Formats: sequence, structure tokens, C-alpha cells
Amino acid sequence: MDIRVRQLAKEFNTFRALHGVDVDIRSGELLALLGPSGSGKTTLLRVIAGLEEPTGGQVFFDDIDATSIPVRERGVGFVFQNYALFKHMTVARNIGFGLEARPKGERPSRAAIAARVAELLDFVQLSGLGGRYPAQLSGGQRQRVALARALAVEPKVLLLDEPFGALDAKVRKELRKWLRLIHDKTGLTTVFVTHDQDEALELADRIVVLNKGLVEQIGSADDIYDRPASPFVYDFIGDAVGLEVEVADGRATIGTQSIPLGLHVHDRGKGRLYVRPHHWQLSEADAAHLVGTVISQRRSGAERRAEVEIAAHMSFEISLEPGQEIATGCRLGLAPKRWRLFTASGRVIDPGVSRVPEDYAI
Repeated sequence: MDIRVRQLAKEFNTFRALHGVDVDIRSGELLALLGPSGSGKTTLLRVIAGLEEPTGGQVFFDDIDATSIPVRERGVGFVFQNYALFKHMTVARNIGFGLEARPKGERPSRAAIAARVAELLDFVQLSGLGGRYPAQLSGGQRQRVALARALAVEPKVLLLDEPFGALDAKVRKELRKWLRLIHDKTGLTTVFVTHDQDEALELADRIVVLNKGLVEQIGSADDIYDRPASPFVYDFIGDAVGLEVEVADGRATIGTQSIPLGLHVHDRGKGRLYVRPHHWQLSEADAAHLVGTVISQRRSGAERRAEVEIAAHMSFEISLEPGQEIATGCRLGLAPKRWRLFTASGRVIDPGVSRVPEDYAI
């Protein structure tokens, strides 16, 4: 099922949670709604589900205007962050609840419900646990039960609100791979909400980045990470330094220092230059246009990073190559190998790999 959201708006009293949002969700894709707290991602998901009524705009399921269709008639499976399992019911009864709650004329037989529950327990790798209660399961197992319950009613759309938010980091990683496998097996149109950028980049076919009720960018993980469309996306996705610069004659200037961009940029005036920590090329200080002093170093996972001060109260982190030794207190030359410039005129300049002189290396 395709889902089309058109000019969707939602207000809660005087607070506007969504401002004219447009999103196309393709049939069978896994789409992430990504953004900080208060960005509108959960509100958008709940409007699609029919759990919230929009203030304005429309939601289409294929060519049908579903905006006013009750939630029970939308064919949607919903998985909540806190699982929302019935504590007094066994795992099997929780999974079969949606089928048992159907009107008498639409309700499957007890045997058919039992068979469906057994099938789903096997599908989510919980065979043999149907007789347990939620309190007897781990957090990851409870989340699998919640997903099985959502799948029991054979939905056309699967919606998940922060599905791994209540789990520890190791279990989240394991369940990410499992959810991708489940999605590929079912082929359902799936939308999930997350504030975890790694989760979105790893799982989703496409990502919708939301900020203050507006769509900042829609694209693949490569689009979002490598080609951010706005300063907000650059600041929110991955690590990056955003430097306020003056642009003129193909150079970006900070105070009295220049950053060689390696190409002709005709814009003049203020701009914001973004560079990721691993996109800086290092040189001897006397061979560089931008010079900084290493003020500290730290370990970040598999890599080491150095914090470099380029002016009073202005510093940022750079990634060091494996085995690269740099002393704290030394002065370095810096040139960006990859960067993106947002000019005051609204232009976005992204040359890919800029032209840095061959001898510009430490």
C-alpha cells in the first residue's frame, strides 16, 4: 500500500506540531521518521494510524482518502514503545487479542486463532513461550510479542513508535537486524519513528528528517549523511563542525585565516561551512592556510580524535588516521577534503572532493 500525506497540519491548543507536511511512502518500503524530541515525528505517525485527527490536510492509502476513516478500519498494525501488552494475559492471548476482539461475524474460529498465534510465535522466534506472561519475558522478547500482535490482524501497513527506545544498546542492535529481516519477509509498508540516527541510517530504505513540525529532507541514508540539505540536517546527522565564514574568491575566511576550498566559489558574503571530523587533511603548520593547536585527544570507539583550537574559544574535533601520532600542544595545518557550504544567499555548494594540493599532507 502506498501512503500519501498532503499538507498535513496538527495543532494541540496553541502548539503547532505539524506544519503542512508532505510525504510519499512507497508500497513495501521501510521508512524512518527521524528527528529530535518535539519535531512532530510521533504526531505524524499517529495521524497516519488514525490515533490523532489532523487539523488540516489529508492522508491517502493508495487512492483512498483515509483522513476520516476510523483507526479500526484502516488495516494498520501499531507497535508502541512501551509494548502496551496486557499483563494479565499470556503471550499467546496477547498476540491473538486483535483477532478475538473482532465482531462475531468477522472473528476467526478458536482453532484458526490458535494456528495463527503459533505461526507468529515461530515467526518472531518465540516458539514455546506462548504460555508465559509479559513479566516473565525480557524487554527484547516483549517487543517481539508486541510486533507479533500487530502482525496477527494481517495489516496492510505496520507503524512502530520508537520500537527499541526502552531497550539497552546491545539488544537494540540485535533487534534492528531482526526487524529488517521481518520487514523483508512480510513486504509490508512499514513506518517507524526514532530519534536514533544510527538506527535510521542502518534500517531504513528512506529517511524523513523532521524539525519543529517541518520536513527538512527526505532521502536514502547516503543522501541524508553525505548530502545534507540544510544546516539543521548537518548538525543533527553524524558529527560535523559548522564554521561561520566569510566567502570570497573561492576561499572561506575565519578572522585572518583562510580555508582553501580548492575551487572557484563566486558567492561573496557570510556562509556556514560544514566538515566532518574524518574529512580534514593534515599538514605541517607552515604549509597550511588554516592553522590550529591540538589542545586534547581522546578515544572514540575504534578511532582517536584530537580537539584543535583555531581561535580563542573556537575549536573542533578531527579524526586521526590509525597509527598517526600527534602531540598535544602542537600546531597543525588543516584543509577540508570534503565539505558543504551554505551561503547567505541560500545556495548549497558541495563539490564532493575538493582539490587540495598533492603536497598538502602530513
